[in-house]
Amino acid sequence: MMPGYPQHPGGVPPNMMQQMPPQVPQQATGLPQGTQLQYRKRPTGDGDTLARHIKKKRPTERNMPAKIDTFVPESKLYTELCEFEKKIDSTIMRKRLDIQEAVGKPTKTMRTLRIFVSNTAADQPSQQSSNDMDDDGLDLSSGSAPSWTLRLEGRLLDPPIPTKKAQPVQKFTSFFRSIVVKLDRNPNLYPEGNIIEWQKQPGGTDNDGIEIKRKGDTTVNARILLELDYNPPKFKLGPMLCDMLDMKLETKPQIMIGIWKYIQQNKLQGSEDKRLVQCDQKLQQLFGMPQVQFSHIPALIDQHLSRPDPIVIDYTIRVDREFYQSRKAYDIDVELDSLLKQKMMTTVAGTNTQKEILALDDKIVQCVQSINNSKIKRDFLLQFAGSPVEFINKWIASQARDLEIILGESQVNLEEMRQSDFYKQPWVKEAVFHYLTSKTQQRMQELLNQQHRPPQ
Repeated sequence: MMPGYPQHPGGVPPNMMQQMPPQVPQQATGLPQGTQLQYRKRPTGDGDTLARHIKKKRPTERNMPAKIDTFVPESKLYTELCEFEKKIDSTIMRKRLDIQEAVGKPTKTMRTLRIFVSNTAADQPSQQSSNDMDDDGLDLSSGSAPSWTLRLEGRLLDPPIPTKKAQPVQKFTSFFRSIVVKLDRNPNLYPEGNIIEWQKQPGGTDNDGIEIKRKGDTTVNARILLELDYNPPKFKLGPMLCDMLDMKLETKPQIMIGIWKYIQQNKLQGSEDKRLVQCDQKLQQLFGMPQVQFSHIPALIDQHLSRPDPIVIDYTIRVDREFYQSRKAYDIDVELDSLLKQKMMTTVAGTNTQKEILALDDKIVQCVQSINNSKIKRDFLLQFAGSPVEFINKWIASQARDLEIILGESQVNLEEMRQSDFYKQPWVKEAVFHYLTSKTQQRMQELLNQQHRPPQ
């Protein structure tokens, strides 16, 4: 056998592939004589380039070689597992689609948010002792101006039916779109302004409450406006639309569903064109036209929708005490995403399990590829052990044919021509006859040309 043999029939030995590159003539390049061509070397790939190449050329064959179960009976179990995996994959994909459809539907749970309003006062004249005051009632102990701090806090109450599962924790500011505090003060004495506004920023951090600090030594009346953040957005319906649908605050899709039910109940669809709506008295008052296309209704009802009214809390900021809290607490119904929906979203968006499955698939592909290579080597050795001489002759002939194909040569196989059996084939006699005939004709033509040539 040849050294370094691990090749199966049809392969090409490495030493036969080492051919010198063709020389490029200088005249063909268009360069002056004596000029040396400079070739740019391809940069050697580092680990990342190699990893990308391997990833791009990664094999995906997962089927066992044919007839391998004859000498490895356990391979049938692998085939059964592959069929079972296909069923599991189809089931998982179907369930994933069901979860995605369920996540798209609004599933909310109602909870109660309890709001507490309080304020603290610092450096107030009423808080200083008589030793720190002069005859005119001025503070001599420190140079700090009197101030107060308004605090607005809130927390979710426990659900009516307690559960052992951990409930989602949301902070106070996550429930509101904006918070506005209006102070009843003389603007000439306090040029910093009497309106404080907080707006929710996309991607911003949520807090458990807000604090507003201002200078002042007198009692101040404050009005707090809280605008809830609905997701999806909700709108306040106008009087006519509210009377027709019996809705006060709802999302736009639900409003459109209510209008569609109203049209069906009153049979207002056109007899020929179902997209056309024949308006009754209420719809004529709402849209101002006798008939309307159903696709135009979403734009027409925008004028009857407005932002929800804010929640108003009146509070008196007192500075005669160091800490003062309102005797009232304010409960607000808020909507939370259900815990089940959050789990479903986490399951759908999770990628860790998918990465583990892909890693295991890569290992399976590598094992199958190793089994294929082992089977090819086994077949190679079995053929060689059965008839070494015949196998080596066939193998050498196969290598020679492959080499001719690679080099682009179309001549007869030299290795076959060295054997006597090559000249005992039926077509050899006919080939010899045609060869001799062509040579005879060629010689006769030469003699005729010599006879007709004039003497010198």
